Amino acid sequence: MRFIPVHSKSTSILTLALFGIGLTTACSPSANNDGSGGSHSSGGSTGSGGNSTSSGGNKGSGGTTGSGGTSSSGGTTGSGGSTTSSGGKVGSGGSTTSSGGAVGTGGKGSGGATTGSGGATTGTGGATTGTGGATTGTGGATTGSGGATTGTGGATGSGGTGAGGSVAGCMNTDQSTINIDSSGFICNNQWGIKGAWYCYSSDTSSPCNPTGVIPYNTTSKGMCLSGSIAAGGYDGLGFKVNSGPPGGTDTPGTWDGSKIVGFAITLAPGASGKGTGGSVVGLEYVTPNDLDDNTHKDSPGVTLPGVGTTGSVTYNVLYSDAVLANNATVRRTVDANNLTDVKLIVPPDTVTVAYDFCITKVVPLMAKPSPIVATGTYGPQWKNQKPQAVNGINGYAVQSAPFPDNGNAMTMQVSATATGVGFTYSAGSGFQAPNNGPGSFPAVISGWGPGHDGIQFYGPYQGGKTISQLTSVKSSWTFTMGSSGDAVYDVWFGNSAMPTVPKTELMVWIGNKDKMPLGSKASPGTDVAGRTPYVGTNGTGESVVSYWVATGTSGSASNLDLLQYFTDAASHGYGGLSSGSFLLGIQTGFEVYGGTWTTTDYNITIQ
Repeated sequence: MRFIPVHSKSTSILTLALFGIGLTTACSPSANNDGSGGSHSSGGSTGSGGNSTSSGGNKGSGGTTGSGGTSSSGGTTGSGGSTTSSGGKVGSGGSTTSSGGAVGTGGKGSGGATTGSGGATTGTGGATTGTGGATTGTGGATTGSGGATTGTGGATGSGGTGAGGSVAGCMNTDQSTINIDSSGFICNNQWGIKGAWYCYSSDTSSPCNPTGVIPYNTTSKGMCLSGSIAAGGYDGLGFKVNSGPPGGTDTPGTWDGSKIVGFAITLAPGASGKGTGGSVVGLEYVTPNDLDDNTHKDSPGVTLPGVGTTGSVTYNVLYSDAVLANNATVRRTVDANNLTDVKLIVPPDTVTVAYDFCITKVVPLMAKPSPIVATGTYGPQWKNQKPQAVNGINGYAVQSAPFPDNGNAMTMQVSATATGVGFTYSAGSGFQAPNNGPGSFPAVISGWGPGHDGIQFYGPYQGGKTISQLTSVKSSWTFTMGSSGDAVYDVWFGNSAMPTVPKTELMVWIGNKDKMPLGSKASPGTDVAGRTPYVGTNGTGESVVSYWVATGTSGSASNLDLLQYFTDAASHGYGGLSSGSFLLGIQTGFEVYGGTWTTTDYNITIQ
């Protein structure tokens, strides 16, 4: 999964990237049960310069696309212990036939729960060899001998049964849970998931650099990551779903996860209380068939707000919400029939991120929860300066979408409401609004996104309808505006249902502190519901149609049907729109020049 740059009016895209890990009990690396996947950078934000201007100002120039981050090969899992000894080798029933010999006992393996016997009954002159112990225990290093001679009569000797467990190295005794313990080996559960935990990091001081520990922390009782990621770095941890234990040499395989709909994952701050350090994280579902390319190895995933400095948070992460969030060229859905890994990433940013957090619980979801996200704040506040889009919020995603190339200082808190979604965005110290344009476009995404370059589809609307095929596009939106900027529906259209870039941007202004639209008044330019159409060109080169409201308008929307603006623009050919233009998606938010902006409640239905 990855995130991507943004948007056209104030253009910037979201970007989701990889995880990082730090931490704990060191073990021998395994060449086979390792993590697949490396890290990709945020992809940069493609600035369109903004579709509004300060009065008297020129439109902003477009941003430059950031270069992608360096990929990393997956982490190799550490072994669960320096030596795994057998609980007693199979004792042979006797190597030589002898009359009247005594039955030999199998050797006792230290650490094995049961001593295998060389044969429970006297053998028949050596005709049949008794087996020493059917199962290997987890400890003894010495092979028990089966007995020097075989007795003269009697039935075939039965082998002893060592009590080493059904899977070597498995510590789990509760089949109703995904175990998280010092063995680093998920096993013996009702879903048939069996695999090793692993971690990887670009931080050279991390025990996970490049790979090589079981990230279990005995104090936190979780799989934990601690450390820091320098600008552009990456960290991650995860687990295989079909492999041997850490340090094993078997080749990991795939697992059929189609009988579940995703996983619930619980995050908690680590011992130092840093949490995820104000960064979002991403949960990716890895398969051999959905990696975006051979360099980044990113898979469809969901971007989460992380965890704060106190308390824990549980996220319901559905396959159906997973996207390659930072990818402007490739779309993938989760191939649930062929999962290989579940992994968590900390994405790169333009500033160093210090973190200490743990995965304390993982639960397969047999059915979609209702609601997916409960009403209230959704995770902690986050402050990534590079573009990010938190998604999976009851059918919505929320993007930060900064326009400067190196991101922008800000904080963002997302919430789920009884009818939709909300967020608060605050411009931080040193916030930049370059070239008379906005500094960011925080917004709710429905359909195409994030921003101009996203090409992913978020939520129920997955594209494919032309203006003439739409029956209604109704939305309600309440908000409060900051010190300078505007509140708009930002709508993207294309010449096909799945283009690589959109063709036309249409903006419906709802609130306006102090800004003018790009371009000039359209012809004939008849107002629609009190909004005046303008036509111009945005910073990424597309035609932009703006249905503008006068400065000083606070505004709100109640069951507003946006379709009336689409059909008006198409009927006059504004911006090259026609009845055959495809609706790609709608991003609803604020062109921010400064201050704190809040969407109290927002919802939209596209039919």
